[in-house]
Amino acid sequence: MATKAAVKTATRHLNGVDRAGGELDSKVVLRVLAAVQRGDFSARMPSDWTGSAGKVAAALNAVIESNERLEHEIRRLNRHVGKEGQVKRAGIIHSGGAWASTLDAVNDLVEDLARPNTEIARVISAVANGDLSQTMALEIDGRPLQGQFLSTAKTVNTMVGQLNAFAGEVTRVAREVGTEGKLGGQAHVRGVGGVWKDLTDNVNLMAGNLTSQVRNIAEVTTAVQKGDLSKKITVDVRGEILELKQTINTMVDQLNAFANEVTRVAREVGTEGRLGGQAEVYGVGGVWKDLTDNVNIMAGNLTSQVRNIAEVTTAVQQGDLSKKITVDVRGEILELKQTINTMVDQLNAFAKEVTRVAREVGTDGKLGGQANVEGVAGIWKDLTDNVNTMASNLTDQVRGIARVVTAVANGNLRGKLTLEAKGEIAELADTINSMTATLAVFAQQVTTVAREVGAEGRLGGQANVPGAAGTWRDLTDNVNQLSATLTTQVRAIAEVATAVTKGDLTRTIRVDTKGEVTNLKDNINEMIRNLHDTTEKNTEQDWLKTNLTRFTRMLQGQRDLMTVSKMILSELAPVVHAEHGVFYGMVGANGRPAYLALQAGYAYKQRRNVPMEFVLGEGLIGQCALEKKRIVVRNVPKDYIKINSALGESVPANIIVLPVLFEGDVRAVIELASFEPFSATHIDFLDQLAESIGIVLNTIEANSRTEDLLKQSQSLATELQSQQDQLQRTNEELAEKARQLAEQNAEIEQRRLEVESAKVLVEDKAEQLALTSRYKSEFLANMSHELRTPLNSLLILAQELAANPDGNLLAKQIEYATIIRSSGTDLLKLINDILDLSKIESGTVALDISNWPLDELKPMLERTFRHVAEATKLAFQIDLRPGLPETIPTDPQRLQQILNNLLSNAFKFTEKGKVDFVAEMATAGWGPSNDTLNRASQVVAFRVIDTGIGIPFDKQQSIFESFAQADGSTSRKYGGTGLGLSICRELTRLLGGEIRLQSEPGVGSIFSVYLPLITPMHQRRHVPVDDVESRSGGVVEIAPEPVLVSAGSNGQWQAEPVSTASEGRRGEVTHSLLVVEDDPVQRQFITDLMAPTDTRTTAVATGDEALAVLRRERFDCVVLDLGLPGLSG
Repeated sequence: MATKAAVKTATRHLNGVDRAGGELDSKVVLRVLAAVQRGDFSARMPSDWTGSAGKVAAALNAVIESNERLEHEIRRLNRHVGKEGQVKRAGIIHSGGAWASTLDAVNDLVEDLARPNTEIARVISAVANGDLSQTMALEIDGRPLQGQFLSTAKTVNTMVGQLNAFAGEVTRVAREVGTEGKLGGQAHVRGVGGVWKDLTDNVNLMAGNLTSQVRNIAEVTTAVQKGDLSKKITVDVRGEILELKQTINTMVDQLNAFANEVTRVAREVGTEGRLGGQAEVYGVGGVWKDLTDNVNIMAGNLTSQVRNIAEVTTAVQQGDLSKKITVDVRGEILELKQTINTMVDQLNAFAKEVTRVAREVGTDGKLGGQANVEGVAGIWKDLTDNVNTMASNLTDQVRGIARVVTAVANGNLRGKLTLEAKGEIAELADTINSMTATLAVFAQQVTTVAREVGAEGRLGGQANVPGAAGTWRDLTDNVNQLSATLTTQVRAIAEVATAVTKGDLTRTIRVDTKGEVTNLKDNINEMIRNLHDTTEKNTEQDWLKTNLTRFTRMLQGQRDLMTVSKMILSELAPVVHAEHGVFYGMVGANGRPAYLALQAGYAYKQRRNVPMEFVLGEGLIGQCALEKKRIVVRNVPKDYIKINSALGESVPANIIVLPVLFEGDVRAVIELASFEPFSATHIDFLDQLAESIGIVLNTIEANSRTEDLLKQSQSLATELQSQQDQLQRTNEELAEKARQLAEQNAEIEQRRLEVESAKVLVEDKAEQLALTSRYKSEFLANMSHELRTPLNSLLILAQELAANPDGNLLAKQIEYATIIRSSGTDLLKLINDILDLSKIESGTVALDISNWPLDELKPMLERTFRHVAEATKLAFQIDLRPGLPETIPTDPQRLQQILNNLLSNAFKFTEKGKVDFVAEMATAGWGPSNDTLNRASQVVAFRVIDTGIGIPFDKQQSIFESFAQADGSTSRKYGGTGLGLSICRELTRLLGGEIRLQSEPGVGSIFSVYLPLITPMHQRRHVPVDDVESRSGGVVEIAPEPVLVSAGSNGQWQAEPVSTASEGRRGEVTHSLLVVEDDPVQRQFITDLMAPTDTRTTAVATGDEALAVLRRERFDCVVLDLGLPGLSG
């Protein structure tokens, strides 16, 4: 060590002398320049050079520092501008000239890129907020846009213009049809195409259909209002509009039938004088049925009264004075009945007094008769004259009444009774004239009301019959009530129908109705409600389908996952009124379990307590991916998250976490936050959109895999063509060699005889050599054990001295103890290597095969070599690639010994760069003669890759030989005995595998260990021991859980830490230890070592003594030497 330090000092002194002389070391300069050329700006020229060489070194260092600062600034700008979206400027690097110009050019580039992007973001934000009046300026800060920026600006402005035109046209049509009631409007948007053209056509189609339907309904209702019942709704409709059409047409048919029947009855009774007619309207109900019944009752009553009067008057006319009016009447008809009956009674009395005349007039019905009594005179003559005068007057009166009554019976109410009479006959004449006038007014009023309501459609008309009373008054009131009720109901229906026509679907018919009119009212109200619900559903479905189509078209053709995730969030958040969002993509590479990684955000700000990655089941993001179900969180706590802007911040009220699935597999998870609750339409839209996003993500991954497979297939095709060419040449060579082989067969036969004779000699020598090798191995095994026993004592003592528990040693003495322990450790490792090699050569190595879980490999290597990498400043990466099984059948301790040795060599022979460890499935790479690997269905490869000094090709076979190294100077510089690789090779063979080397001097080396995934032939072999029971006389009961001592990864013997009995009181024995060691020094040292603890120690020298002690008492721990004399440990 001192010699090396002196040489280095002398070399440094000589170099200083050369530099002081001003000479320039071109090798140093070339090395620094080569490092700078590779992009390594950490290289520096020596700072202790003087003279011109020192100036050159200082100038070159300054150039490298400037480059390094420039590279740092550019990387900082790339992070702020490219990754974080922050517009930053490159800082000053205190250099002028081209350095300053370069920074200015970079800053100008950042500003030139930021201005158009800011302008585009402003316009797009305005569009997202519904402001379609904003456009991109074609000149920013006095400089016009050019090239791609100008094309993008024009495209954005064209898009905003078309959106503005479309929104204006749709709003105009909706206002005209839905608010102003102006039907027939159409949206005209010029220059649109695609989905905008389809949407415009759908709006126009909807407006056209609604116009046709409403106009046809208005035409029919107007015709009904005007009394034209021949019109029907003929427009082609469906659904509830079809039900409305059928209802209105049925109503028109019933009104038409009712009007026809009432007109017929009125004409028969009032005009033609045909009594007994009845109105028959089939299928009517409610008020229409009541109105028909009232008309029939009126006609029936009038028929009974007139016929009874006609019957009585006819009887009087026929001379039958026994008849009287018996019909049940009221009002003026009752007075007429009473008057006529009185008249009959008077006539009957007069008939009794004047029999003949009465009989002729009253019974025989002979009016105008005169008593002609010849030969009479005096009072009889006067009586006869009086009777004749009475008969003559009565004849005139009765005939006048009959004429008027007959006219009334015939429907002629214009006739008047004009008799010259006095007394009761004059009253009777006035009563009949009054009755005729009342009937005329009633018929005229009822006809007027029926014509206005039923024919002309003029609602609100009332019948006014002055002087009417009794039945006629009731009949008039019923007709007026019928007209008023019909007016109220029809006007209410018309008012609601007009409101629906104008697009107001909130109105309903609230008038009181009964019967079929109630059903009509309920049907129309239900129709309006259904139309309102259908309109809302159609609006929601139009919005849903429009946005789904827009997103589908937007995502078509995308090939980059990051771009797609950002695009989805930036477009999705405004659509569902979300103010905050993140996009986590599913990642499952490099052997790690699948996890979700943040790929994009919307108004997102990184926080310390929110991770960038989630595993399945972690948080709402991981739980959503685990359950593959949507999660909605309402009433979010105030301290959960805040959405901020330049004006303020607030807490969202609702959060939705949405899984993106494809064929049941989670591809991503989207989380959105909003101030408002997410509507059912928004949630339905998100669910359907998630399926489309899953398909797009899967398509992108599939396209990426397809491209990789295409490249591989093209490479394999090229390689196959090359191999075919080579195979053709090989076939030609084989044909030539076959000819030569035939010539050599004769020579081979001759030589075979010579080889057989030599073989006998070689076999004898081989037996002697094997015997010698076995003796050597047994000697080495015994000797190594004998050496380790005192060496372990030496190491323990040195460790105790270095620990200096009493604090009475000098620093130099502690250093000496440390050096002793370090040297002893190296010697122990050498002895272990010799022992392993001797066991391998003697064939006594025992393998303990088990299914070793590979997930323990990475933590084991991290614990062992991470601190070595950090100490040597080398990059160290462990890559367990996909496809590896969970466990492999092997001897874990032997495999770890192989991997530890290879990695130790890699770190030892690598001064700079990196050391990588890779585990993967392999299909080739081992030698063709290895039958175990060739037969194995699966082979795993462990590779150790370094950038160290490398191994020349001619030395790559010899390094695997015992005590061999690539260069004799290697052991002097790096240390080592040359046994490690030899042991690794033999252990790999025992495990059924093979170790291969690829190396290039100055570049690095790759050591590959190939192991089959089958159980090796060399299983654990149990070494036979003496029958302990026969020698001891019984079964020995020992401690149930002994503490094992094993060899560590670095070859040192390590003991598991044993906790002292700290829970017991000082001086109280809480543990017991049995030491079985034949070396008295070692035995005494262990006893002294355990003395300060609360452990009772018993020490014996042989196995027989140990068995005897164990029969008497129990121990918590046994320290046992394996190489005991007599009974083996």
